[in-house]
Amino acid sequence: MKSNIPEHEPNNIALRQIFNEIKEKGKLLGVLLAYRNGELIFQNIGDNFDSIKFASMCASVLEGAAELGQTIGNKKINKIIAELEAKTIIIVECNVKSFFILILNKESQVDLILNQLPEYIQIISGIY
Repeated sequence: MKSNIPEHEPNNIALRQIFNEIKEKGKLLGVLLAYRNGELIFQNIGDNFDSIKFASMCASVLEGAAELGQTIGNKKINKIIAELEAKTIIIVECNVKSFFILILNKESQVDLILNQLPEYIQIISGIY
């Protein structure tokens, strides 16, 4: 797991625990947290993945969707879902400064996570 928070800092330990819980409970491929500018805060996806570049691209998608929503009078984004051939990416705002990314496949049980997403976001937002 990569993080911009020092390894032994209590925030890093707390994020690791909650990300492990989310990933295992939902049988997800990965979970990431990033600032709206694309800077990666924390990830649980594995080492063979360019999470820094991915977080930056997701930030661009989030900002583009926010601008798109504003053009039609919607100001709040609930979630952005990109369904690819074998995987799905879900981008969700945590707060005004950060967002949460879930990566899943057909075996994932994302409903278990989405049903508790407000609670998870509140916990995560309180950690950092």
